[in-house]
Amino acid sequence: MRRTIFAIALLTTLILSFTPAAFAAPGSSFSDVDKDYWAAKQILSLADHGIIRGGEDGRFRPADGLRRGELAKLLSEAFLLKQATGSVDFNDLSSDHWAASFIARTIGATWMNGFPDETFRPDDATTRAQVAKILVQAKGYSIASISTNSFTDVASAYWGQPYIETAAKNYIITGYPDGTFRPNAPITRAEAAALIYRSLVGKDFVIQTSTVNEITYEKHRRFQNSGPFSIHVLKIPKYASAATNLGLSKDRFLGLEKLSSLAKRKNAIAGINADFFSSDRKSGCSGLLVDGQILSSPINERSHFGFSSDRSAFIDRARLDASLTFETTSGVEKTGVISWVNKARDMVPSKDTIVAYTPFYGPSTLTNSNGTEVELRVDKTVTPGSEIIGTVVDVRYGTGNKAIPLDSIVLSGIGSGKTFLTNNIWIGATVRLNFNLKPSWRDETKAIGGGPRIMRDGRVSVENEGFESNIVSKRHPRTAIGIDPQGNLIVLVLDGRMSFYSVGMTLTELAEEIKFHGAVDAMNLDGGGSSTLYFNGAVRNYPNEGKGERAINNALLWY
Repeated sequence: MRRTIFAIALLTTLILSFTPAAFAAPGSSFSDVDKDYWAAKQILSLADHGIIRGGEDGRFRPADGLRRGELAKLLSEAFLLKQATGSVDFNDLSSDHWAASFIARTIGATWMNGFPDETFRPDDATTRAQVAKILVQAKGYSIASISTNSFTDVASAYWGQPYIETAAKNYIITGYPDGTFRPNAPITRAEAAALIYRSLVGKDFVIQTSTVNEITYEKHRRFQNSGPFSIHVLKIPKYASAATNLGLSKDRFLGLEKLSSLAKRKNAIAGINADFFSSDRKSGCSGLLVDGQILSSPINERSHFGFSSDRSAFIDRARLDASLTFETTSGVEKTGVISWVNKARDMVPSKDTIVAYTPFYGPSTLTNSNGTEVELRVDKTVTPGSEIIGTVVDVRYGTGNKAIPLDSIVLSGIGSGKTFLTNNIWIGATVRLNFNLKPSWRDETKAIGGGPRIMRDGRVSVENEGFESNIVSKRHPRTAIGIDPQGNLIVLVLDGRMSFYSVGMTLTELAEEIKFHGAVDAMNLDGGGSSTLYFNGAVRNYPNEGKGERAINNALLWY
């Protein structure tokens, strides 16, 4: 009796093990499914997405047979079959049977049916031929008369031959090395997982959706031959009540803060990480324009996402052309190039440069003692097309980390930039500073950098913006923003680097993905461990390869 009770309890555990979690925890493992096991990818991917689970003892039992009731539940969860509206009457199936609702769904989809004696037999084994038929129906393949036989034990007269041949032709099923298919053999749990996975390949499922203040969030699940994908999408109408805003961590240029904290501080409905940054707190955004003020200069003429007070959004590349002009003590006019605004001097590509620091950068320049730094008293902020007149009030040689007063700009030179300032500038000199941002953007424009652009005018176009090939062509977690033909925003965050949950995408794959969701113009943003999407009070993806949310420097927020 004890052995019987144990067997029934174990069966119940395995049956219930197909129950998905509300949010599947990436990193599923089973003690009896080694990662080299032939169906490990399919089993662990379905498990990571909450479609199947093992027993309480941590085992999956891949060689065990799959019963008809279990198959009904597996199909219902994998294909998100709709809840049946009517009841299903079988002599051997009560309404409170654990599988009743799932059986009703598969009956409603016409994928499964009962027997002539009005039974369903939920505890009977499922044969390989039966599963082949169901999956052909699930994929919507047309069944034609097929005269050829791929397997030695599936004759043309066999009832399941058209389904088996159709499934084989479409690479859903395979036979055994001896050329047989064994159609009447019970299908194992591992075989069922493999066939279900193959049938899901290429199908996009919206497994969660919610709308708050006209902003819609969707979570998509998709399996491909290359691996699984977990895709998070925000759809934001152009004139939604929640407007687009830039967010800086701790409200500082060099701050670091988790997106969830930043979004909650701003009472945002939604948000994503945005531009690249340096975690050493010396460099913030690669490019930043707020209400016409240049707060951080572009890098390598990379793409920026911009938006204006009239809700129009655009993607464009940006370049800074800036200079300083003054007369030397001997009356000779000198002009020098300002290469950067608010960049860490020891991190810029050129070691012969002049960097302009504004109070927005922070209380001091954070530079080492290798340069020359000049403080100019000014009465204007740095805006595109502006000419600022400043007076030199202090010059420091070989000290570094100069204070930046609120009414000043500090010019910091290194290499030839240091030589230019050291040999020509003097206290009391009047200096003209010119800052031009190309292309010309409107005064009320806000913009943030990233890159590269991945879509232009409806075409996939991963543009060369000086990024390393590793960033472009390898699969990583990704964040992207796009614009549809009506000016609505499409935001995409993709988990990655989790082999059985979401493998990540290349930039070309990312472009194809955001195009699928309706974008005609799009650009990549900072990805990897920074990729995070926040919606309605919670982070919706698994950032940082499932290790938890990473502190970031900047964000796009909607509130």
